[in-house]
Amino acid sequence: MNYEFSHIGIPTTEEKAWDGFYEPGKIHYTAFDKDEYNIEWVKFDTDSPMPELIRTIPHVAYFVDNMEDALQGKDILVDTFSPGEGVRVAFIKHNGAPVEFMEIKDA
Repeated sequence: MNYEFSHIGIPTTEEKAWDGFYEPGKIHYTAFDKDEYNIEWVKFDTDSPMPELIRTIPHVAYFVDNMEDALQGKDILVDTFSPGEGVRVAFIKHNGAPVEFMEIKDA
C-alpha cells in the first residue's frame, strides 16, 4: 500500500476563516491545500456525531489509491464517506491516534 502525505488536521474550539462545513459530521474546516504547511483546522459543533478521538486529537491524513485495500485489517474509527464529489474519506485508529485516508477520483 502506498501512503502519500496529504495534511495534518488539528481540532480547535476557536473561530477561523472557515472554507467549508460538512453537514453530516457537523464539521467546520479550513482548506489544507491553501496552507503552506498543509494544516487543516477543524471545529466540531457540540452535536457532531464524530468520535471523541477525532474531535480532540490531531490526525494525519494520507492519500490512498484504493480505500478498500487501505482499510483491510485496520481498526476503523469512521467508515468511508464522501465529503465532496470524487472524494472518499475514512478514519482509522492507529496506536491510539486517528489517521485519515483520502481517495481522490478524477471526474
